[in-house]
Amino acid sequence: MKQVADYAGLSAATVSRVINASRPVREDLHTRVWEAVKKLNYRPNVAARFMKGQTTNTIGMLVPDVSHPFFSAMIAGAILKAQEIEHVIIISTADGKREIEKAAIDSLARTVVDGLIYCPVSTGDPLPEIESFKDLPIVVVGRRNVFESKPHVYADNVKGGYLATRYLLRLGRKRVGFLAGFWSTPCTVNNIREVASSKEAGKYTTLDRYTGYRRALDEEGIEYDPSLVVLCGYSYEAGYEAARELLERMTEVDSVIAANDLVAAGVIAFFTDQGVNVPDQISVVGYDNNLIAPITIPTLTSVDQDPRTLGSESVVALSKILSGKDVSDTIIDVKLTIRNSTSVMHH
Repeated sequence: MKQVADYAGLSAATVSRVINASRPVREDLHTRVWEAVKKLNYRPNVAARFMKGQTTNTIGMLVPDVSHPFFSAMIAGAILKAQEIEHVIIISTADGKREIEKAAIDSLARTVVDGLIYCPVSTGDPLPEIESFKDLPIVVVGRRNVFESKPHVYADNVKGGYLATRYLLRLGRKRVGFLAGFWSTPCTVNNIREVASSKEAGKYTTLDRYTGYRRALDEEGIEYDPSLVVLCGYSYEAGYEAARELLERMTEVDSVIAANDLVAAGVIAFFTDQGVNVPDQISVVGYDNNLIAPITIPTLTSVDQDPRTLGSESVVALSKILSGKDVSDTIIDVKLTIRNSTSVMHH
């Protein structure tokens, strides 16, 4: 602010009045200040304002993709909870890309948010510089173990992968395919095992589910077979192609756990096109239990990770931080919703 004042040849008090709109200032001075601001690319230090204890009751929320049903449900849960505590949420999206995420963080840092609810895009790149938020309260949602010192609100993905796998094994299905979904892949089928037990695992929900998948197989004494694992994206097309890849590998498969419900719908479509009967010949389990799960044909057995609660709990965690309380991680339970895409194996 002092640099702006020097540049404009005005007192710091005048600059402060203009920028914080605290008192009316003559039009020509007003123009001079904003021209100086533009020239110097000055950003009011949000953190400094925060230190002075001025709050705006505005929360920033940054997610990888607003159109995805999982994230839109998470946002809906956050907005409802924010309304209850009379806060407003500014939503921003990374559109699945790190560089857009970085720009979004920079522009949120320039706004007047009291804190940030942050669901990072899972890619192998280092997380965007959250320098701008160093002194600002942050809650990480939908991932675990991303930042050492920040609270995380996440679903129990290890349990999710475990429940899906155990259920298929109980149905007598022994050859369970696992579709590992990523925005961008941190591993290959050959080293997914190592990466899933590394420190990086928490940034990728899929790796936790994979850990649960392995746990259920081990419990039943079934040998892990990497030819049953396919890496894929999160779209319907990704599921269609992943199912094709499984069949083309000529590996025996009697069931598939998909990366999400859209992927599961693509899997069902491919098998149906090939004349493979779902659920009898191949049973399919989705993940998210979102809007499409009850309307696919057959309807979809899916893991419900309750994104609305993820959203509302992240607002609760952030408001606790804002009122000076200590906050630890919150783990949201998951459950399996059983429908018609799974059935007992008939030999």
